[in-house]
Amino acid sequence: MTAIEKAILPTAMTAAPSARAATRLLDDALMWRATDRHGQSRRLTIRYRLHGRLGAPLRIVLGGVSATRQVQCWWREHYGAGQALNPEHSQILSVDWLDHATGISTHDQADAIAQVLDHLGIDAAEAFVGASYGAMVGLAFAQRHGHRLKHLIAISGAHCSRPAAQALRQIQRAVLDLGEAQGDPAQGVRWARALALTTYRPAALFDERFKHADPNQTRAELANYLKHQGRRYSNDVSAARYRCLSESLDSHYVLPALIRCRVDLVGVDTDELVPLDQLRELDALLQGTSQLHVLHSTYGHDAFLKEDQALRFLLRRLLTRGEGHE
Repeated sequence: MTAIEKAILPTAMTAAPSARAATRLLDDALMWRATDRHGQSRRLTIRYRLHGRLGAPLRIVLGGVSATRQVQCWWREHYGAGQALNPEHSQILSVDWLDHATGISTHDQADAIAQVLDHLGIDAAEAFVGASYGAMVGLAFAQRHGHRLKHLIAISGAHCSRPAAQALRQIQRAVLDLGEAQGDPAQGVRWARALALTTYRPAALFDERFKHADPNQTRAELANYLKHQGRRYSNDVSAARYRCLSESLDSHYVLPALIRCRVDLVGVDTDELVPLDQLRELDALLQGTSQLHVLHSTYGHDAFLKEDQALRFLLRRLLTRGEGHE
């Protein structure tokens, strides 16, 4: 059992509702005293953002391990007036991912979202849209708090982590260890992230982008690209946080038979981290109403960040169907 502390952190910010649009913006934080897998109590800070029309249906929106509660930034192509995630027509809730030295599971992340709902006095969510790690947390939320969710849209996320994906992340964590052993943990984060990027997009895409007649040019462009991407990530993410979320991905496991809400799974035909065969397996294990939708893309696991037009059409259709308008 967990308990929520009543006090809001002093760093919390609340924007006054707009009289014209009747919307509210809460960018807040709360303290949560949770129990870890060993039964030890720990204090965690949950940072959340709620934006939307007062009294409108709630949509929980979560992205990959690098995403934050600022959905309007990392998924801006789908956020705002005229988009599937329109705060003028719904309330949109997101959180920053938790991390802790004792480890954080996808179930912990799901329970944290339930704590935010309790704090806000919201009984249930109309929809949960999760991509990548967010889809895993969405599945965990549907298992543990299914009575508070009507519809889950899980994009490029499954019920467990494949051994092949775990092997790659174990190597990434070994790179983190090397960086720390050399007294430069940021360097470890940079190269662990660079290695991770090679799994987010198919090999064919790298071949197309970096292939040149001169192999030296290929090597130089690849080195610059990987260094830039790794440096940008290491500016915001510590080695401890990277390791915590990486291990959370590996330990992820839900029981699909316990999920009763409507589930729409979205897979990508070139995704090598969460392949379609795994999503077909999940679809077969789900006991409630479910359907698998396939996106055709050259971007692999990163398609949810790149295939704006196809995803915009699909999200609008699925969210409308989930609300019973189709």
